[in-house]
Amino acid sequence: MQERHRKSGTSWISDLARDIRYAGRVLRKSPGFTSIAILTLALGIGANTAIFSVVNATLLKPLPFRNPEKIVALWQTESAPGSYPLTGEDYSDWRAQNTTFEAMSLYSWPSNASVTVGAAPEGATVVRTEANFFSLLGVNPLIGRSFATGEDQNGGTKVAILSYAFWKSRFGGSTTVLSKSLSLNGEPYVVIGVMPPWYRTSGDAEVWIPLNMAKEHLGTRGTHQWKAIGRIKQGVTLAQARADLRALSEGYEKQFPEHNRNVTAIVNPMREDLIGDFSTQILVLFGAVGLVLLIACANVANLLLARSTSRQREIGVRSALGAGRGRLVRQLLTESVLLALAGGALGIAIAFAGVAALRAQLADSIPNPNPIAVDWWPLLFTFLICILVGVLFGLAPAVQTSAVNCGQALKSKGTVGASTTRGGHWLRDFLVGSEIALSLALLAGAGLLLRTFTHLRSADIGVRGDQVLTATVRLPEKQYTTLDQGALFYDRLIEKLQNSAGVRSAAITTELPLLGGSNGFIKIPGRQMDSESGPLVEFSSISEGYFRTMGIPLLQGREFNRADFEITAKVIREAMDAKTSDDAKAIAKKYVLPAVINQTMANAFWPRQNAEGKIFESWVQFRVVGVVGDVKQMRLREGVMPQWYATLSWNLGVPSGPYSIVVQSAGAPPQILGNTIVTAVQSLDPGLAVFRVRTMPQIVAESMQDTSYEAVLLGAMAALALVLASVGTYGVMSYVVGQRTNEIGIRMALGARPIEIMGMVTREMLSVVGIGIVVGLVGALAGAQLMKDLLVGVAPFDPMTYVGVSLLLALVALAACYVPVRRAMCVDPVLALRYE
Repeated sequence: MQERHRKSGTSWISDLARDIRYAGRVLRKSPGFTSIAILTLALGIGANTAIFSVVNATLLKPLPFRNPEKIVALWQTESAPGSYPLTGEDYSDWRAQNTTFEAMSLYSWPSNASVTVGAAPEGATVVRTEANFFSLLGVNPLIGRSFATGEDQNGGTKVAILSYAFWKSRFGGSTTVLSKSLSLNGEPYVVIGVMPPWYRTSGDAEVWIPLNMAKEHLGTRGTHQWKAIGRIKQGVTLAQARADLRALSEGYEKQFPEHNRNVTAIVNPMREDLIGDFSTQILVLFGAVGLVLLIACANVANLLLARSTSRQREIGVRSALGAGRGRLVRQLLTESVLLALAGGALGIAIAFAGVAALRAQLADSIPNPNPIAVDWWPLLFTFLICILVGVLFGLAPAVQTSAVNCGQALKSKGTVGASTTRGGHWLRDFLVGSEIALSLALLAGAGLLLRTFTHLRSADIGVRGDQVLTATVRLPEKQYTTLDQGALFYDRLIEKLQNSAGVRSAAITTELPLLGGSNGFIKIPGRQMDSESGPLVEFSSISEGYFRTMGIPLLQGREFNRADFEITAKVIREAMDAKTSDDAKAIAKKYVLPAVINQTMANAFWPRQNAEGKIFESWVQFRVVGVVGDVKQMRLREGVMPQWYATLSWNLGVPSGPYSIVVQSAGAPPQILGNTIVTAVQSLDPGLAVFRVRTMPQIVAESMQDTSYEAVLLGAMAALALVLASVGTYGVMSYVVGQRTNEIGIRMALGARPIEIMGMVTREMLSVVGIGIVVGLVGALAGAQLMKDLLVGVAPFDPMTYVGVSLLLALVALAACYVPVRRAMCVDPVLALRYE
């Protein structure tokens, strides 16, 4: 019995080896067919492998931290919807009183700093962290060490950890960098470590320094300004951790109702927090390349069906010699799988090239520390896809071919004119219709994204920024400590810039359009609000001339004047000198400061009224002196929020914050004013660096980056699908004309005109194309609902898009039919009647 099993196993292996050798010989005998099939499959498999590499890196592969499933991101709620940064006091209480966390760590948003390594200062992005930040993550520096306990307290050692890219660019990758000094905003720091090249979870940080964890530095309740992470204890679930912090938050709400009303904890898994909405985008793209692969499979299946006619005699002979149908199907499937594996091998090469391109384009867009790479999981995915694809496109043709009538096949010469079963004809039509339907779904998705891209590109952001150059500067907090020092610097800077050649006007602002901003709750005296905190609105502080420089229209009232800046500065000076918070509140009640609001804020709170002179409260009372046009402060995809503007003095109580310079060119391209800004800044303080010098059109382009790569990638998949569908249509039409050559000859011999022959052949294909378009429209509508969050300014059901892609696909199908139909019209009746 054991011997029989061994022989059975050996026989199976030897049969498989023979099938593979035979399949190889058959494919070599048809180099044209084999090359086209392999290339078609390679394009589909390669695209799938490349996008799966992104899916694997972002959604499947564990984060490269110690026990990453235990790491969470911590946020808070507020009266307004959404997630908010933490307040210092709430975080300190969470850390001290929780029972479910092994550790917590606080860190700051990325900020700009002037860094001096050599002679001249340069800009760098700095993140401040609690000392245990890297140890909580379980990430060790590439060289050196991470922060030690106590280095985040008042008087702690000034140490810095560098990113790998910063180390390479500023220190040449030298291992002697440890213990070297660099200057951050005029203060010396000692380098103690360099992070690994893959680490980039805390934004685009180039330098990490300890966060001063002193209570007075972290701020009070109600001031949401910090980010935090936590590590849940072993044996504790995410639900338990959430319940723990929410219970603490409920206690704080009762204990501190003035600041903690409606404030509770949000605990998100780290991966979910890092990836965010990107998971929807990448899954849409993965679905798109899956459709391309299905189209490729349908194409190859049609090629196999067309080729099977010429093999009927071969199959008949093998059947007559005793080969059963199961044996024939196995042989034919072996050929299909071998073809798929060859396509997969070429597809891997295409995937490597695709991943390199994706890394170059998406490196800054994918918020994930895992690098995109074709590693073992994508390769295993490719192998499994090859097997599945080989069976998928090979099974129907194999079953159809193996069902040949032995006697009829032996009588036939095996030409293209051999008879075709009704089932074979139906299968070819089904495959072509499927290609058309899948192609239309992809084209519709790409069309909707392209319409979104076009809408965003032409969207009015509220500024005339074609001639505007922007830059950011940050004053060292040790050197610039008072409002008057900051005001003097910026007044002199504006004066220098406005007197520079090529500059029409210049101004300073705390926030630039499309880059996000600050927000806070306001109250309107005498008006009932939806929440006790009042509505949440955006706010910015600006210098004189900001609206003129940015081309923001004044709709009502006036802009700020010098007296407005002086009264605001007076209030800030008195508040900074106040001994207690009660004294500061008493000072605030004495004044009403000027403010300018946008049109949306005027319409929201004083509809059908003159907003000029209206009062609202944000710590102090403000009187509206003017109304200006709306400016998109957040992303292009988002709408305009109510917004108010204060004079620059409102923020200069902390002059070391980052401030943006805006300069309007007098006519020349604004890029040439970059050196003008640097020269003006460093003439006032040689130790200051100028950051992120960009034109407003560049800022707009950056804000559209996610939409542009979505449109480009999905458009590329749709274009590939369109090419494959047209090739498939052409192939089937060529086959149909070949099959009906004898019939065409008879019709022409009986007096049919060429135009009638053309109509007969074209109608057959257009019926298939029409059904495919109808089915594709249904699929496209379903797919559009899945990607509706990616659309802006266009509805998921957009008639123009669907009509346009349907006409495009019909025209492409007609073009693919042209050559075969033309050939049918030119058939010689005499030759056709001999054709068999």
